[in-house]
Amino acid sequence: MAFVHIKNLLHKSIGLHADTVGDSSIDRAISQRMHATACSNASTYYKLVKSDKRELDELIEEVVVPETWFFRNITPFEVLRDNALKIYANAVKPGNSIKYDEEKNKNHQLKILSVPCSSGEEPYSIAMVLSDLGFKKEDFLIDAVDVSQRALKKSRRAIYGRHSFREKGMSLQNKYFAPVKSEFQLVSDIRDCVSFRKGNIITDPISPSEEYYDIIFCRNLLIYFNRETQQKMLEKLSIMLKCGGLLFVGHAESGQIDKNYFTKIRVAKAFSFRKKMINKLSGYPVKLNEQPVNKLKDIYDQLVEVTKKDIELSKKIKLPQYKTTGKYNNEGVDDNKSANNRFFQKIDLLINTGDLSDAFQACEEFLKKQPEDSSAYYYLGLISNLQGNNADAETLLRKAIYLSPDHYKALALSAVLAEQRGDEDSAKSLRRREQKARKRSP
Repeated sequence: MAFVHIKNLLHKSIGLHADTVGDSSIDRAISQRMHATACSNASTYYKLVKSDKRELDELIEEVVVPETWFFRNITPFEVLRDNALKIYANAVKPGNSIKYDEEKNKNHQLKILSVPCSSGEEPYSIAMVLSDLGFKKEDFLIDAVDVSQRALKKSRRAIYGRHSFREKGMSLQNKYFAPVKSEFQLVSDIRDCVSFRKGNIITDPISPSEEYYDIIFCRNLLIYFNRETQQKMLEKLSIMLKCGGLLFVGHAESGQIDKNYFTKIRVAKAFSFRKKMINKLSGYPVKLNEQPVNKLKDIYDQLVEVTKKDIELSKKIKLPQYKTTGKYNNEGVDDNKSANNRFFQKIDLLINTGDLSDAFQACEEFLKKQPEDSSAYYYLGLISNLQGNNADAETLLRKAIYLSPDHYKALALSAVLAEQRGDEDSAKSLRRREQKARKRSP
């Protein structure tokens, strides 16, 4: 029975489903850790692993066996190569030809997630593709996330044996590596392009905001989870991915992708999907055309304007800032609303460039003039979360939700924070409210 409890603990911690990897593999890992910790029986070890986070991490290390190599199953990297320049060019200035302008592009990056990153071969392969395309280091950001500290340590060390160069037709060692005895050290120009960190995609907030990444690699991870956990993960990945962005999964996982929200890339063995554009008036996806995807529009999509329902509420409690001023420009657009949009666009850029303190201070100054603006409170909550002040973040997000009950961005981030502190009931309630709010969003 103790073995069952330990397996349930693994499922709760990292979503691992015993049937997917085999009971014998997990039993063997538990036995190895029992021997290492001198536990005479499974009940004693269960008490240890339940109370000691470090031992739980050690058990996870035994269970998670990374199997990867550079350019593993090369076709997804070919699809990346064929799409990266277009996505980047559209993100910088939609509708224009692909042309690099250092001054205009310095604040814009192609954002890519590799999860799980294992021992680093996948995210480094991505960096090599982008480097070959002519991308500069400042043009892109690669976040590489894994639950294994051992794998991350190897990733940062970036020294690999011949086993990591198994893809046929690839001669990487001379171009990107320097020999170190019988192994190969990756050059610093590629190493410095990837940011590694420990994270659990089931329980941890991986993305700093919704619709953050242009491209996500999440290959051969879903197969370790049961159907319920798979759906939860796919929903989370979809939320992190921008409309028009690319999602790469493994062969066995491609059938789980919701075709209502993703379009399959018609390239054999790519197992890649493009997130459809969403018609916000109907709440349903619309057919994705070949028009460029506006990165800034996706960033600014976080700016949730006050809904009609909130305006009516504000009138009832006589908030002066929502009174009609009659200040419209020649095109019939409310100048106050346009000014607010421009202000929050500035906040987005500050966050995007890491100027969190400036962004926070600007929002506080904004609230002195418009103390009931829900978007300002949302951004303060987002910035607090990025700074690691989760308690403050939740307080600020509650104010945003109070002022705008349909503020789905605030609801979504609040759900993530609730999950992080283990309040599953609140998280589920917030998720339900978020889904309803998205459908009502104009």
